[in-house]
Amino acid sequence: MKKLLYILLFVILSFFLCSNQPYTYRVVIDPGHGGAPTEFNDDRWDPITKTYLDKYNFGMNYKDYYEYKIVLQIAKKVHYYLSLIQKDWKQFETILKDFSDQKEFKKINIQSFLTRTINWEDTKLKENDPKVNHLFRMYDFPSENKIELGRISRINALKPHLVVSIHLNPGGTKHPGGMAVVLAPGFQTFQLIKDIFLGKRKKEEFYKLPWAPYWLVNEKGWTKLEMAFSDTWVYFHGFRWNKDTNKPWLEKNRGIRYNMIHWTYRDEPNWIEKAIEQREKNLPGSYTLDYTKHIPEGKFWEREKSEQEYWRRETPIKKLGIRFGGDNHYASDELLRYIQFGVPILLKKNHKTIRMGKILDPFVSTYSLPTLVNAICAYLEIGFLDVKRDREFVLKYQEEIAKSLAVGIYSLFVGLELKKDFKTNFRPRGKSVDFKKYIEHKNGNYFEKVVE
Repeated sequence: MKKLLYILLFVILSFFLCSNQPYTYRVVIDPGHGGAPTEFNDDRWDPITKTYLDKYNFGMNYKDYYEYKIVLQIAKKVHYYLSLIQKDWKQFETILKDFSDQKEFKKINIQSFLTRTINWEDTKLKENDPKVNHLFRMYDFPSENKIELGRISRINALKPHLVVSIHLNPGGTKHPGGMAVVLAPGFQTFQLIKDIFLGKRKKEEFYKLPWAPYWLVNEKGWTKLEMAFSDTWVYFHGFRWNKDTNKPWLEKNRGIRYNMIHWTYRDEPNWIEKAIEQREKNLPGSYTLDYTKHIPEGKFWEREKSEQEYWRRETPIKKLGIRFGGDNHYASDELLRYIQFGVPILLKKNHKTIRMGKILDPFVSTYSLPTLVNAICAYLEIGFLDVKRDREFVLKYQEEIAKSLAVGIYSLFVGLELKKDFKTNFRPRGKSVDFKKYIEHKNGNYFEKVVE
């Protein structure tokens, strides 16, 4: 009897201790690119054709300045400052006090991870070595009779609550420069565009979407609606639309992306055989290239239609001034605002005296990272590398940018009352994302379900 009593007391005490442990949030800092500019296709491995569909995305460079090098420097600093929350809370508090007049700050547990800590040169491999980009590819790929995990799979394996991807953009001649967020719409938007394409809805409905003015056009002479048609079919079956033939553009195969990574939402192992059969026999299903017979079915499409994905990528957050793009848009925009607010306040200068570009309109397309990670995704273009002002800004103020992002990330979890007497063009709202609704959802913790 006494032994049973001890066991019962132990169970109660263990439950009490576990239930009172502070929740740990996981943040992945993703410095874009990192690999070499190879001459051959070596990314986006397609299991159906058993080929690589793309050259490695090397990123932006201008003269001797390289995006992948600069963003790694900044990402490492962000990671360091986030690590202070666990290692040296008092020091992190001193940074928070530069931003806020709060008397007390809520301490939370944040685990920070980097998707890479090196550039391709650090591998000591030559530029055209077949293995030079193994550590930097976005999608899974075969190597020595096994499948290696790409960047997206490695991110999802960490089950992060927040992913912050840091990039620099190309601007071109006379571009004003600045900062921008990168967004991917959700199922509801793509389904509407699909229905317009199939004649079930009117074209005018596209232009009423809040997304429409910001859709990225990267085909010369195409309209935003035509580009949206193309992105919609990449989203649904992997091939871009050829507007000249009104059929799939077979030379523009982007792959069934959700089956090119390792996660819970990948289709069953026999999906390749099904895809080949549907395409060869013109059968209805999720892989067919016949637009009229396409049916989004399976675990991935259940995910896409879910309430959590709508919150993450679609829903307006009116009280925070977000008309579309959900928590991804809010988190991304908020972090850019923290840079706008934080750099001048840390330098103790008026924001007007610092050469810093404004926050521009977002870029909208069917981007891989914001679509395929099970986390709030803040995809940031923090400057245009070929615009002198932006280039000087990201080179000169890396410490201030990193501190501002670290504070902004902290604020996304608990909120922050910002100093009222400091003015800037783009002031952060200081409001947290409601992570609780994802964690305590009736269908289970959204962030934990991504891998089994």
